[in-house]
Amino acid sequence: MPEPTAVVLDAMGVLYESADDVGELLVPYLREHGCALDTADIEEAYRRASLGELTSAGFWEATGVAGSADDEEYCARHTLTPGVHELLKAADTAGVRVACLSNDVSRWSELLRRRFGLTESIRDWVISADIGVRKPQPAIYHEMLRRLGIAADGVWFVDDRAANVAAAREIGFTAIHYGRDVTSFDQLTAALAR
Repeated sequence: MPEPTAVVLDAMGVLYESADDVGELLVPYLREHGCALDTADIEEAYRRASLGELTSAGFWEATGVAGSADDEEYCARHTLTPGVHELLKAADTAGVRVACLSNDVSRWSELLRRRFGLTESIRDWVISADIGVRKPQPAIYHEMLRRLGIAADGVWFVDDRAANVAAAREIGFTAIHYGRDVTSFDQLTAALAR
């Protein structure tokens, strides 16, 4: 792999352990709070929130749990993937910029990055709800490149979803499928240190 100028990490399934946060974390949380919507309707409400069409408060209202569900309580269910902070230290030592490109709800993304102490090491966050575009649409990758101010061939892009990896490759990123090309942050850190 070419030496990177920047490493762009996905959030769910890469920075945070749950790859299917809607199915594994959000739906059970909603059920515990009395949500009676079927899963397809919950997924659609989440999609709308991840495009910025609903705030997190609007999402809780749309799923019938406003007043009992809470952003911080829900976000506390997420766990950081082991080795993240070690990669961030190695990137800093190597002079490599680290960014995050994620399909997520704005408020939840902010809470998670603060909770896990990521705001100092990861300064560039392109979140779907903030710009109204989700991966794998090309516009979200181009927005990341615009913010980084570098060419795609200087970026390692790490994501756990094949469609997102394929879209990044088409744009020119060195795209790494987390879970297939690498299976841990230790491997990413070792590759960065070479």
